[in-house]
Amino acid sequence: MSKNKGFTLMEVLIAIAIAGLVITGGFRLIAMSYRLMSEIENERNLILAAQKIWLRFRTEKDMPDTGTDDENNIKWRAEKSSVPVDAYELNYKRVTVSTNDRSMIIYVPE
Repeated sequence: MSKNKGFTLMEVLIAIAIAGLVITGGFRLIAMSYRLMSEIENERNLILAAQKIWLRFRTEKDMPDTGTDDENNIKWRAEKSSVPVDAYELNYKRVTVSTNDRSMIIYVPE
């Protein structure tokens, strides 16, 4: 009786299949994480753009209702509106801020 010192063909094929599945799953996770990081970066850039526009509306008296900031690739459009609060009228601007592929609405009190 001789002792087997190796693996059978079936064991090798199963091990290769399992390794292939693990490697494929790893590459898929890496690709998903890169895509998610890109989306997070785009969202962060939109939030920074909205903060800049909000600050400009609060500090500049002659801020136009529509415009673009080509340096930062930002566009905005403002609409005046108001809401009655008790005996007062709360005036604000509803500003749509957009970058390349995303947009956000901010509210700026007047």
